[in-house]
Amino acid sequence: MIGKISIGCKGVVSDHQLATQVGVEILKNGGNAFDAAIAVSAVLSVVQPHMGGPGGDAFILGFIGDDVVAYASSGRSPGGFNAEEYLKTKPTRGPLTVTVPGLVYLWGQIHDEYATMSLENLLKPAIKLAYEGFHVGSSLSEASKSSERELEQYRWAKYFKGLKLGEVYRNKEMARTLRMIASKGYEEFYYGELAENIVRELQDQGVNIGLDDLMEHEGGKVTPLKLEIDNLALYELPPNTQGISTLQLISAIYELDFNKETFENPNRIAKWSKPVKDVYLFRDLFLGDPDYMKIDPQAYVKYSSLSVLPPENNYESSKSGGDTTFFIVSDGEAIVGFIQSLYLSFGSGLVASGFPVQNRAIGFAKSEGLPNSPAPRKLPLHTLSILGVDAGDAKYIIGCVGGDMRPQLHLRVFENIFTYNMRIDKAVAAPRFIYTKPYDGQELVIEQPLMQPGNLSEYIHVNVVGYGELRGHVHVGLLKGGTLFLSCDPRSEGIPLSF
Repeated sequence: MIGKISIGCKGVVSDHQLATQVGVEILKNGGNAFDAAIAVSAVLSVVQPHMGGPGGDAFILGFIGDDVVAYASSGRSPGGFNAEEYLKTKPTRGPLTVTVPGLVYLWGQIHDEYATMSLENLLKPAIKLAYEGFHVGSSLSEASKSSERELEQYRWAKYFKGLKLGEVYRNKEMARTLRMIASKGYEEFYYGELAENIVRELQDQGVNIGLDDLMEHEGGKVTPLKLEIDNLALYELPPNTQGISTLQLISAIYELDFNKETFENPNRIAKWSKPVKDVYLFRDLFLGDPDYMKIDPQAYVKYSSLSVLPPENNYESSKSGGDTTFFIVSDGEAIVGFIQSLYLSFGSGLVASGFPVQNRAIGFAKSEGLPNSPAPRKLPLHTLSILGVDAGDAKYIIGCVGGDMRPQLHLRVFENIFTYNMRIDKAVAAPRFIYTKPYDGQELVIEQPLMQPGNLSEYIHVNVVGYGELRGHVHVGLLKGGTLFLSCDPRSEGIPLSF
């Protein structure tokens, strides 16, 4: 398979050409990786509003030289969240799915700590695109069409219904919101007039939220989980994310000798059935808001630690999609992965100050008695995560669009690079297989032209799809010896650019 790769000293890979171009311009004008990250994030919020934006959450993981850095900014359920109603109705859209947005808070934090350029200059390209308009891309047009039936009853329809490929789309309300953040600072989103407007609009759409919910939002640096294996140091985001699941799956490669299997051997597909089941069951039984967890996640980064699992269960596994946008920026010294999301396309279907608002509350468990059971002012389990790999003189960042399947997508690309010695663009482009329902009656999707599976249980439902039809795409960055390699998944509409 032909992949997309760009090689230079500095650069950006993202899911949209305009965002990549803006990030490169920031770097060319003397900005660092964090300057570029804010600008790219803001442009993606405008040109891919279904994927992420000020109404959603965000996370960062990267390397500054030999130091690893990680940030988390995900929001809690509002103080007025009705957990009983949530468990009764199990909504996927609408006011009961809204959680406090964290993205803008993250902009502010990394700007205060690392940026060299003003927030006004960094948000200017996004403001211009929102005000003057941009040509609708394939991802946005397809999301608009596929979401119409489910979201036309919400305020979403006023802003995003019927968007056609290639038409010029303008959202001046979106531009005004970004301009207020640029001129008054990120605090305006959580404490100022903008915050009051957001709360009022959400209340008008049925959300039981107050200004105090925004004012009490917190994000910040987190200590990433670490797995040392095969002369590599692997890092992932801690709970409330599912980052630990990636490390457990990668650990299984070595603990179960899966690295002795050839890429072409169909039996390796069947062998992943049990580790996938175990890892996802552990996630759903033990992970959630850290304030409610009873385990130390760092003690469970290896697959062999999962003996804690009960021998039998009747717990129903989660199965959901999710739209996310992930990008990588590097200034030659730092390489940073940045991920932002609303969860499902356009999130809750509600809109505030021109932006869709996330439906992250659907990440809560659908039953009581778990660390991830729903409650007011609680963090739901988050599907977002980023994998960093320190190979000594080489630093890798692997991230993707993929929702619940993200740990397996990270696994597949890691495996391709470090087990099958593929170049990063080949590793990203190679056909994949994913267990889309990890337990409670497993379902497996195999992307052609991958081989047929071998010796699968009769209880595993298999669906073979054409290349590019398997949900999720991955981007990879590699910084080695002053040279930057960026790979963009050919399944996405994004591009990598370096110089």
